[in-house]
Amino acid sequence: MFPRTLLKYKIKSGVMHPFFLNPNYSDHLLIAKNALSFYESQLGIERGNIDFNELRYRIGDDRLADGLRYALSHVFTYKPKLTYHLKIDPKTLRLKLFKFVGSMDCGFAKNRVEILKRFKEECSDEIKRLSLEDLDNFLWSDYPKSYILVKVKNHVNPIDVIKYYNYEVLDTLLSNSRVLTFTTRGSFKLPKGAFVKEIVRNVKELGLIYDAQLDNEYVSVSVYGPIELFGRPTRFASRLSILFSKVQPILKIVEEWFVKILIHLKRGDVYCKLTNQNMPDYAKDVEIDEQIIPMFDSKVERKFYIAMSSVSKYKIEREAEPIIIGNTLIVPDYIFTRNDGVKWYLEIIGYWRPEYVAKKKAKLMELKKAGFNNLILLIEDNYIDYFKDVGFPIFSYKMKGDKLNVPYGAIVNQILQG
Repeated sequence: MFPRTLLKYKIKSGVMHPFFLNPNYSDHLLIAKNALSFYESQLGIERGNIDFNELRYRIGDDRLADGLRYALSHVFTYKPKLTYHLKIDPKTLRLKLFKFVGSMDCGFAKNRVEILKRFKEECSDEIKRLSLEDLDNFLWSDYPKSYILVKVKNHVNPIDVIKYYNYEVLDTLLSNSRVLTFTTRGSFKLPKGAFVKEIVRNVKELGLIYDAQLDNEYVSVSVYGPIELFGRPTRFASRLSILFSKVQPILKIVEEWFVKILIHLKRGDVYCKLTNQNMPDYAKDVEIDEQIIPMFDSKVERKFYIAMSSVSKYKIEREAEPIIIGNTLIVPDYIFTRNDGVKWYLEIIGYWRPEYVAKKKAKLMELKKAGFNNLILLIEDNYIDYFKDVGFPIFSYKMKGDKLNVPYGAIVNQILQG
């Protein structure tokens, strides 16, 4: 993602229209071509010697040019200009030089060349073999401004540059988002319930918090963004970018869909709406420099699943099917199917934010009011009082270190005898 200040957009009737590059526009292709050729011309040049004002001049738009620098970081990078493969690294050798100078009577270097000559004589044979110029270059070869520009991806063309730029725009939007919502009517190939199941499966794999809604013929899955969860942009948004790419094949199966992103700006929150008509072409092969591990209740779910799988009198499945009654939609964490065919659903509820808890409780009460009974709630011990009046069987859990304390026997009895 790049800084929000580099976003180019217009707001019409309260809706944000971000600027994306379009490979079908010749002027956009020319912009990408100019950016790529600028970087190609700077290969091997030290970072501190590259004049990016020249790039701004070629592009003709400072914000767009600076945004393209982020896009091209997927193609080019800076690496130390190490022409020697020595056993010692530059930083360690510099420390030795500083100590050497500090041990002198005056405590500082009066003559740089003379100091380097004397220092060489105190070093190993591989250092002694270097010329003074080579030694000086090696000492500072890891200084970021002396890194040289290198290309890490070959066979990149202007269309690829456009895709990387559009990815950075999307990533920036998601980094500043409160909520990301996927909405559809479903299709013959992928009904609404199956759509929700597929989206939620990807959401859970990435450890995200979500909510599902049903509004007449439309079904939506909303995923909370970093602004809603943390109050600021974070690298957490990379999970949303991964989710965005994972969901694209699912969206292609349904006949009609749109994605709404509620974005936080200084002027307030605004929506951005993307559909199959205006979805930009963006890079989907971007490597995320983050180990994606589940963040919320996945450890609880995993341990619970392992323990409950040992009972042979029912079959346990994870997120097997959504519950849709009226306009209420819930995707329970587990479904237990007894040998006599009776099904019990179980939802694990951890605490994150008061708003999340309030929405969850309201949905559960709607479900109970609609006449659904076979749902068990397993709630984190500190927050069980919030849900005592929803009308479903309630059990509490607590994590102590790596141990999950759950009344397994009572839950099994509820499933088998309820």
